[in-house]
Order: sequence, then C-alpha cells, then structure tokens
Amino acid sequence: MFVENNNDARRESRADEYFDISIGKTPPRKEAQWFSMNPTDCIWVSISDMGRCGMYIADSSEYLTHESVDKFNIKVVPDNTVLLSFKLTVGRVAITDGAMVTNEAIAHFKTDKPEINEYLYCYLKDFNYQTMGSTSSIATAVNSKIIKAMPFVIPTDAELVSFHSATAPMFEMIKTRQRENTRLAELRDSLLPKLMSGEIDVSAVQL
Repeated sequence: MFVENNNDARRESRADEYFDISIGKTPPRKEAQWFSMNPTDCIWVSISDMGRCGMYIADSSEYLTHESVDKFNIKVVPDNTVLLSFKLTVGRVAITDGAMVTNEAIAHFKTDKPEINEYLYCYLKDFNYQTMGSTSSIATAVNSKIIKAMPFVIPTDAELVSFHSATAPMFEMIKTRQRENTRLAELRDSLLPKLMSGEIDVSAVQL
C-alpha cells in the first residue's frame, strides 16, 4: 500500500508536528535508593529490554521506585505507545503493553489517534536511520532533537483506516500470544525446580 503505491495526497511533516514526543530519564546512578528489582515498582525500559521483548514490551530487567518517578519528573508512557531507541543502538521499536517509564535513550511517540499506531510501528521499523546522522557514527550522531525533527510521511485518512482495519487484529493476536508465552515461561520457571527436587511427584501420571 505504501511502498508500491505513492500518491500526492500524503503529506510529510516533522515527527513532532504530528506526535507528542517525549524522552525518558535516568535518576542519579550513585543514588541506589531510586532503583529496584521489585516488579511492583515502575517498569523502567532500557534499550536492552527492547532488544528482548518482541513487538510489545510489558516488563523490564530493572525498575524505578514510584518516589523517584515523582521526584525526577520522569515521563510516564501510556499503554499502547510506540517507543524508539535512538542512542548507541538506534532504531529498536516496541509498543508498550501497559504504562511504564524509560531511560533517556528512548523516545515515546504519543498520539490521540490510536488508529495510526500500526502504521507508525511499521514506518519506524522500516526507516533508514543512516540518513539522520551528521557524523560517521550513527550511534553518537542521533539525538532527541534529530528524532523530533525526523521526516514522517502521513497517509490519507482513508489509507489509515484501511491499514488499521487490516493490521489491528494481527497486532492484537501478537500481543495476546506474547502474554501467553510470558505466562507459560513463568509457570515453567515455577514448576521446574519443584520437579527437579522431587517436591512435586509425577511418577503416577500416565501419559
């Protein structure tokens, strides 16, 4: 639809003219009280988390206390927001499954038009980030100002509706299966040690 069928009805703008783009933050690392390994605290997404999560991200390897989020005015990213990494590893893309926060290497593309999210995800995944660097090293050349000014091609309303109708069920299925995989992995990690230790006896189970 978008690669092979260009048309003059689409327009191009800066990304921040169409999206509310915010950037994450890291509390002072020397102050360990702001960081946590407790899943009941705030999910705090890093680029490495985005490298492991798949299309949707619902958890992180490290958390921030609720107090730190308030104290340092860290932007809370709403559910179903597209994330983009732009430092060190440029171009990782994920969609939030729940509200969370991120570090300063990740941009959040917020919009009041959720029907554009599938297109936005695909657009950012396919974007040539090498065109944005001003030095030989793309990892250090891209900053938040460049991300906010990156060109964004806006389809027509009819194209967005058509693309959303076709892809939203696929995205929802991927989210559902990611959640199922997570639950199965948690169940495996809970049961396997008990099976190995003999705490759970399955000798009488007939297969």
